[in-house]
Amino acid sequence: MKKELYGLLILLFLLSCKQIQKATDVVTQPTAREVYERNFDDNDKRFTSWKAAYNRAFTDSLQIKLPYTETGIINVKNNAVYSYNFSVKEGEKLIISTETEIDSLSLFIDLFQKQNDSVFQKKPKKSNRPNKSSIAYEVTKNESLKVVIQPQLQGTTSFTLKIYTLPTYQFPVSGAGNRDIKSFWGATRDGGKRSHEGVDIFAKRGTPVVAVTDGRVSSTGNRGLGGKQVWLRDGLFGSSIYYAHLDSIATTGGKRVKKGDTLGFVGNTGNAKTTAPHLHFGIYKGYSGAVDPLPFIKKQQAPKNKTINRISFGKVTRNNAELRLGSSTKYQQIASLRRNDSVSILGKNNSWFHIQKNDSIKGFMHQSLLKSAPSN
Repeated sequence: MKKELYGLLILLFLLSCKQIQKATDVVTQPTAREVYERNFDDNDKRFTSWKAAYNRAFTDSLQIKLPYTETGIINVKNNAVYSYNFSVKEGEKLIISTETEIDSLSLFIDLFQKQNDSVFQKKPKKSNRPNKSSIAYEVTKNESLKVVIQPQLQGTTSFTLKIYTLPTYQFPVSGAGNRDIKSFWGATRDGGKRSHEGVDIFAKRGTPVVAVTDGRVSSTGNRGLGGKQVWLRDGLFGSSIYYAHLDSIATTGGKRVKKGDTLGFVGNTGNAKTTAPHLHFGIYKGYSGAVDPLPFIKKQQAPKNKTINRISFGKVTRNNAELRLGSSTKYQQIASLRRNDSVSILGKNNSWFHIQKNDSIKGFMHQSLLKSAPSN
């Protein structure tokens, strides 16, 4: 009877601990990695080796250019960690997504901001949550980032990785797109006396000009270089968005608008009387003044995978095979491998393999320099 009572008490204690943990998680919002690591202790050699591989990834300096895709095989023998450095621009929304054939196998995504030339923050700016396979991060300034992606222990599956950006705002001219932007940020004006503080989007006269985000129309009018114009405020302390050279205005100051609402129509009023109808679109942020609006509105979409890699191990086919920091000959060569050197193949980006030699050096090697090999 006593044994049964003790067993019941232990069960109740464990259940209460789980309930407390769940309640705490609602407040603390732990990352997928943090939840997973609760299953191990520091005496578990597999776990300590896994953690050491993660820490080594911070010394990697592989470079990628967005949009970026990679496919490959996550193999338990590799103990692989995927780490990339890249740059983003203010106004972009960064998307990092992963897919695996085995839904139950978790990948942990941690995004870090660069502090100086060689050091990244220790605490992630963003991490994926439990049961989530992607993250989204709105970029508020031009910055350099590092993403570290690590699979859970004891898992083998194929994977697809996509890293790309989307605009944070809707395109401001109805039916138009990137091809219609003919004049860009920084172009000279008035014989070099000033520079262009925006972009010009050309369209037929009378084409609707729309709100790029929810907000409040702070003012409208017909004045100065901009002619007929609308100013839209993005939130109480957000950006001021400037629409100029309108043929006519379709809103009023103080009005609340939704993304996509018509604010006016394309024209060439103000100092644009001698040019074809177009919208001058600008963004102003607090005391910093005008910022390049192109990343905020440039239409982007998720990249498609051009190659599918299902090779886990390879051999180098010739001497002095170049290993590079990125998947192009434009990137720095970091090592030379010899013929018949064995490497782990972590993934593939177009015609470049992402490889690892032993437990240390990682880089990209062109497919012409590698052949498939059986695992050791």
